[in-house]
Amino acid sequence: MIKLCGFTLLFFICCLGAFSQAVLKGKVISEETQKPLASVSVYLNNTSLGSVTSEDGVFIIRGIPSGKFRLVASCVGFETYVNMIDPRSVGKNFVISLKPKAEELQSFSVTPPEPDGWKKWGRLFTELFIGDTPGSNDCKLTNPDVLKFRMNADNTLTAYAKEPLQIVNYNLGYEIKYKLEEFQYDFNIKLVNFSGYAFFTDMGIKHPNRVRRYEEARLETYKGSFLHFKRAFFANELDAQGFELRSLGNISNPEKDRAKRVFSLHRDSVILDTTGLAFTVHYFNGLPYISSSTEKTQDSSDYFKKKLLEPDSVISHQLISSDSIGFAADSTVAGMYFRDSLEVMYKFKTIPDRYRHLNKDYKHETFPVSQFVFVNKRPIYILNSGYHYKPFDLKITGYWAWSENISTLLPFDYRPH
Repeated sequence: MIKLCGFTLLFFICCLGAFSQAVLKGKVISEETQKPLASVSVYLNNTSLGSVTSEDGVFIIRGIPSGKFRLVASCVGFETYVNMIDPRSVGKNFVISLKPKAEELQSFSVTPPEPDGWKKWGRLFTELFIGDTPGSNDCKLTNPDVLKFRMNADNTLTAYAKEPLQIVNYNLGYEIKYKLEEFQYDFNIKLVNFSGYAFFTDMGIKHPNRVRRYEEARLETYKGSFLHFKRAFFANELDAQGFELRSLGNISNPEKDRAKRVFSLHRDSVILDTTGLAFTVHYFNGLPYISSSTEKTQDSSDYFKKKLLEPDSVISHQLISSDSIGFAADSTVAGMYFRDSLEVMYKFKTIPDRYRHLNKDYKHETFPVSQFVFVNKRPIYILNSGYHYKPFDLKITGYWAWSENISTLLPFDYRPH
């Protein structure tokens, strides 16, 4: 009850501030020369809220909703500035100092990148980064020449971009500038890990006649997404919004326990199952009457012997509530933690055929099912925007591992109508 009240209060407080918007104004200078820097991209990560500095290094970002955001300042030749801020708490004389970058492609100084990297690895990079979702065919990387690739001795592929990647998502109606910070694919375990900072431009501003189509595609993408899940969790509305949580923790195998009990009671006897009732018609003084007896004709010894060979524990798949994994970290942050792996099913959407055909295990699935585990046994912390701290503390498999990529990426300032 304490968790529920605290969680509900958190949601109420955030709703009160959802209608007020802030303005962030500041200046960007070079740390080395202390002079203002022009043409620096300053934006709130994974949003469409940003600006470019003027000749005197000044920037203004308007229309910022309540909450905390990761502020990014990026410029060629300088290290990327990243800082988590609450725009309402920033002072009037807000200054960002950028450090000059010592050497471009510094991570490739020991082993040079492959000369024809895009030709060799471009298709794989596109599949892993852009994705293979139904909308991925309409999501294009327009400057692949900025990417460099290196194959490492440990059978991993590394990619680096000296400039922001320019991406056009014709399906969702966004132009995206993506500052790629890390990309690595491990061929040994087929695991991809990439991170970076994204700035969105709404294509609907240029093409108002396409706004309705964009909105429909965005809503369809949003429903059942990881972003949708985190916002529903923050609002304590997982069940109402179509999400079902199940524990993937191990519990004692009930059938094996039953087999142990049965054999301890009937060590040397044949174990029979009751299969039904036998009815017999009798006559007494010319009048019929019916008697019944239980038939025990099926030998269950083999069944219980097989159960004794099973593991001592099985996956529980027990339904759990959001209150059992959530807590209010403070007035604007919700914490999430569960000791076992979690399974998440979204009941208001069916999986696309493209996903169903990937694996025979998905052939008979109807709804999207994903799993995640807290790999470092630590909580993650979620804001009302859907942003979460400590992303590498969470390992995601299943549907979200396939669907969550650049082709389905929505900005944190997107809200379904």
